[in-house]
Amino acid sequence: MKLSRLLSVLGADCPRDAEITALTCDSREVVPGALFAALPGHRADGRAYISDALDRGAAAVVCAPPLPEGVPGTCVDDPRAALALLAAEFYGRPADGLSLIAVTGTKGKTTTAHMVRDILSAAGYVTSMIGTLGAYIGREKLSDSPNTTPEPIALHRTLRQMADAGCTHVVMEASSQAMKLKRLYGLEFAAGLFLNLSPDHIGPGEHAGFEEYRACKAALFRQCRRAVGNADDPAWPHMAAQLPSNAPVTTFGFDPRAAVRALAIEPDPDRPLAVRLTVAGAPRYHIPLPGRFNGQDALAAVALARALDLNDGAVRAGLAHVRVPGRAQRVSVYAPFEVVVDYAHNGVSFDAVLSALREHHPRRIIAVFGAGGDRPKMRRTDMARSAARWADYAVLTEDNPRSERAEDICADISAALGGFPHETVLDRRAAIFRALDLARPGDVVALLGKGHEAYIEKDGIRRPFSEIEAVHTYFAAQR
Repeated sequence: MKLSRLLSVLGADCPRDAEITALTCDSREVVPGALFAALPGHRADGRAYISDALDRGAAAVVCAPPLPEGVPGTCVDDPRAALALLAAEFYGRPADGLSLIAVTGTKGKTTTAHMVRDILSAAGYVTSMIGTLGAYIGREKLSDSPNTTPEPIALHRTLRQMADAGCTHVVMEASSQAMKLKRLYGLEFAAGLFLNLSPDHIGPGEHAGFEEYRACKAALFRQCRRAVGNADDPAWPHMAAQLPSNAPVTTFGFDPRAAVRALAIEPDPDRPLAVRLTVAGAPRYHIPLPGRFNGQDALAAVALARALDLNDGAVRAGLAHVRVPGRAQRVSVYAPFEVVVDYAHNGVSFDAVLSALREHHPRRIIAVFGAGGDRPKMRRTDMARSAARWADYAVLTEDNPRSERAEDICADISAALGGFPHETVLDRRAAIFRALDLARPGDVVALLGKGHEAYIEKDGIRRPFSEIEAVHTYFAAQR
């Protein structure tokens, strides 16, 4: 693509044209003919790498003022917004032919996105999804992503693949960081779905405070043609205030004023570790996931489906078969007890999943968990307190120790557990085997912290590890 065409989307002149072969914001990825976007960062300024990019063959540069003398390209006030526009143009503006649906909130984005994806698929649409677990077309994984919402180049490249595959709808998890860093700049969403807001992602390299965090979440709704919001959450008015004046709004919640009003979320007596949702004016919805929080996510998905005028039969079919890797995921085992894998890795998420399991009245909950290294130590205390509150026994083990020693992390958790019944088995596979040995009829073994992750990270190295494979290995040896 000609440089002149790319720069035209920024309203910039191009006195010296060139053929652009690639876009990148990482000088190490520059190939001859690439356009290098020098982005400001938390730790470094991309302008410091312009010389390296040119040495590697970059044909042009986009950066904050001033543009180095003699370098093709242009300078812009906001390089991140510029990169989003350039990426869209470079990949042929794939979003123009897609219905984009954004899901945002502190908790529940991944599960709700899966629910919405499955509902749209049940309605007959070729639907794709982008989020924490990667990019999918239908249920087939397309790629992994290091971020919940990818950077613009990866995002528009992925949207191009989805459009070329015949997709009509894309369900996307929209993070606050994505809005702050302009990853979604220039996109228009057919609908935006707001779930909830609580303090999170506040600190160096993320958000300066709760107000900024809330403002970044709310900014998404300036780009939405319609919105669906949680009437029970006090932050919803802040989101709604950002909508275009003519954007239709659908609310959901237990609030009597909600357009889609929940009457009850309760354990499903006919299905193990499942919930049923009762909505005013409709038969019950059945969701094969445990806990009130999953019922709340289903309520949000129902409200979005109604806002999009989807058939209720598709809604029921989509919810009835939803499956979210590593999120309250039941592992199919031949045993008189249940095994659940969940990504919970802090006190709040521990409370959510363990209290959800407790609602189903297991004989005991045996929790297997550790804590990530190089992360705030308060997380270890919070998880320990939650385990002591909701579980009956704990097997402490490695998670992602990173640069710390797993035994030191487990010692911190053990100290916080105090007299609560627990033991430490550092090897995670052995810890899972130990918990399964301990399990008796009616128990639930909860494997917490890894979820969808298929590795254990230590000293900068990720070694392959799958909890589900470990469970299946255990039962295969019992036959």
